[in-house]
Amino acid sequence: MTSTMTTEGAEEFAGDVVLADDIAGFPAPDPQTVSEVFLTGATGFLGAFLLRDLLRQGLVVHCLVRGADTAAARDRLAANLRALELLDDVDLDRVRVYTGDVTKPRLGLAEDTYAGLARRVGAVYHSAAKVNFLTLYKWLRKSTVQATHGILRFACAARATLHHVSTTGVFEPGADRPPRAELDPTGPPEALSLGYTKSKWVAEQLVLEASRRGVPVTIHRPGQVWGDSVTGACQPNDFVWRFIKGAVQVGLYPRRFRLEMNMVPVDYVSAAIVAASRLPEGTGGIYHQVSPRTLTSDEILRLLRGVGYELPEVSILKWMKAVAADLTNSMAPLLSILVESEKVEVARFADEATRDLLDGTGIVCPDIDDKVFGIYVAYFVRQGVLPAPGA
Repeated sequence: MTSTMTTEGAEEFAGDVVLADDIAGFPAPDPQTVSEVFLTGATGFLGAFLLRDLLRQGLVVHCLVRGADTAAARDRLAANLRALELLDDVDLDRVRVYTGDVTKPRLGLAEDTYAGLARRVGAVYHSAAKVNFLTLYKWLRKSTVQATHGILRFACAARATLHHVSTTGVFEPGADRPPRAELDPTGPPEALSLGYTKSKWVAEQLVLEASRRGVPVTIHRPGQVWGDSVTGACQPNDFVWRFIKGAVQVGLYPRRFRLEMNMVPVDYVSAAIVAASRLPEGTGGIYHQVSPRTLTSDEILRLLRGVGYELPEVSILKWMKAVAADLTNSMAPLLSILVESEKVEVARFADEATRDLLDGTGIVCPDIDDKVFGIYVAYFVRQGVLPAPGA
């Protein structure tokens, strides 16, 4: 997203892109022989869907979850699955929960627990992330950069392939440029507008250096992850949904607002990551999980009106004043992103490597059309996030 919220220069990152000396390579295991895997971020949004899809492969999934004890951690996991309407699709008998923290030495695990896990798992899926568009890079260094060192050390101890979930946000914004392919240069970090995307760029550099040392790693870069195209389950704190809710709250829509985002359903992202991770030819690649087209502000307004929200258009200035007048508006904390540029855009992306890899699997990215958008709105109405259209 385009904004000028953070001002860190290149010197801010110089020391952080140095990989620890104790991270060394090893032969990649055959993914088709792996029966137990390790997952971070299962109490998040994408991580919950990864858990479901990994279990569908017949795997035993070991989940690292923060909590006071194992019972509390399991409760957190179950609560997240329930909120996303996934609990009935998950066989918790094949889920092993460990209380820990990706930012701590040995992931916050006891030494014997850490060693025992390392002997059992053949793949590591790292989807844990602290997503905050308002936080400076220095406040995300521990949760993203330091955590990546810890996850790489664990993958090496387990001699397991690491599947690292990054983001297309590691590319410099600019919708007027050719689509960015998987192997195109990312960054530079000082050109990235958010502390979050800067921290993900640095983490990617560490993973790429580990790959050069012979550690089997695969990098996955989803676009802006939206809801499940089947159930509508979505995260309400997504930027675009906050924008939509904010517009519904004030009953107005900003005219000629330059919003252009690559929105991609979470069920596709998760299915694509898991499928790639189970194919021998998928190890070691970089893959984009993106939509074939971007979603613009005009298209969002058309979709909103199509499900029954009557939103008259006003100037962007009048809309921002209406939002600012209500501190409970979902967009009020994020107005600073829009004040200077009055636009939100991302780069365009190519995903040829991903589509080639998935050819023949039946996994394709669903279009976010009127039907899918209606499913999303119905989910948020059920969850009490949005009022029913016409209410």
